[in-house]
Amino acid sequence: SRRLITGRSQLRSLERPRQVGPRPNSTPATRGSGTSQYEVRGSSVPQYLVFLVRLQTVYDRIAAAIRERQTPPREVQELQQANRDRQAELENIEQQVVTFEDELKDVHKKEEEWKLELDHFQKQKGMVTNEREFTAVISEIDYASKALEEAAARGRELEDSIKALKVEIEERKNTRPEEESAHIQVAEAWEARKEALKVEVHDLVAEAKSIEEGIAPKHRARFMRLLESKKGTAVAAVAEGSCSLCHFALRPHLQQRVRRCEELISCEHCHRILFVENLLDEVSTDGNG
Repeated sequence: SRRLITGRSQLRSLERPRQVGPRPNSTPATRGSGTSQYEVRGSSVPQYLVFLVRLQTVYDRIAAAIRERQTPPREVQELQQANRDRQAELENIEQQVVTFEDELKDVHKKEEEWKLELDHFQKQKGMVTNEREFTAVISEIDYASKALEEAAARGRELEDSIKALKVEIEERKNTRPEEESAHIQVAEAWEARKEALKVEVHDLVAEAKSIEEGIAPKHRARFMRLLESKKGTAVAAVAEGSCSLCHFALRPHLQQRVRRCEELISCEHCHRILFVENLLDEVSTDGNG
């Protein structure tokens, strides 16, 4: 028979049936749930969330201190602008002095030339032989005399202007002592504030590093990527059912998951890590944090 030729037995081998469906103690993934691949379930997640929000607060303070240090107060800005204006005016006056001195040199040079010209025609006047030559020489003498007078007048005008400008320069440089003292006090106060902000930033950086040590590397890496890509803000509070930063309305079931505080939930629009402030305060208090 066919059975004998093939040698196959009618008895089927006993095999352990394959398990279909999720494994025991596994959590099925849900599409479109807004849960990140870094999702972590369990009691440790709320504490991670507390650390992340606290880290965000520290980075906000660091950014605020740096902005303040780079932006002088209004009083200092006005003082700096006044100093720049005063310096620009002083440089303009000094440039006028240089310009007038250069012109005065040219005037003196022309004055010497006209003196030589006048002396030459004075000698020519005694050597003329007829009335026509005499008239021409007299005309040249008058012209040279007038030019010499104009050059001398312009020279005196320039000398007076240079003298007045130099007096003004000295007056501007010799600022009133009380005004200079007030400027020094404002500048010293701002420099002291800048130094205090520098120390504050240093302390906050140390605090941030201390907080980061309590955060798992993958959560820390995720936070830093968001911090860089989202203009310095990696976490966002949920306010009235929406992300407080991008104002995207969360679906009801996603709001419930954020409130349960059992996993890290991201905003479906801006991808920042979401949290509820009052629940987070309770978790922080329960964790003695």
